[in-house]
Amino acid sequence: MIQPSHLQPGDTIGIVCPSGYIPLEKVQICIQTLEKWGYQVKLGKTVGAKKDSYSGTDEQRSHDLQTMLDDASVKAILCARGGYGASRIINTIDFKAFNKQPKWVVGFSDITVLHAAILQENCMSIHGPMAAAFSKGVHGEVFTDSLKALLEGHSMDLEAKPHPFNQLGKT
Repeated sequence: MIQPSHLQPGDTIGIVCPSGYIPLEKVQICIQTLEKWGYQVKLGKTVGAKKDSYSGTDEQRSHDLQTMLDDASVKAILCARGGYGASRIINTIDFKAFNKQPKWVVGFSDITVLHAAILQENCMSIHGPMAAAFSKGVHGEVFTDSLKALLEGHSMDLEAKPHPFNQLGKT
């Protein structure tokens, strides 16, 4: 399985909306946090765009995602929002350039269809927090901090409270 390179300060993280609409103002804290972490941010054209409940037409969302996947300067892609819509465009995505230079793709919910396609390319992706998690204050920090650690290649200690269903093992 291919693991994309870990991020370094100064690297660029792209933000796109391949699914549902999210207003640009709801992404601002995410942008500010990523910049505070030392990253450059490249906004896709679908961030803040709206067509019905989507972040643009199928063609716009497909083109925006494809542009970020193909852009060699973008080292990770953070999906701003899930909802519905990625399944409408997934068959239009070409992974040739992505395969030559894999990058982290982050999201959950509807973005899972993108994770499945990336898995078919034998590459890792991150089922993790999207832009809204950065606006949750201290309640969201556990998620955003773990994302930062993962992107940068730092190990994390995970702890689960004892429960009768827990079983010892290795992960």
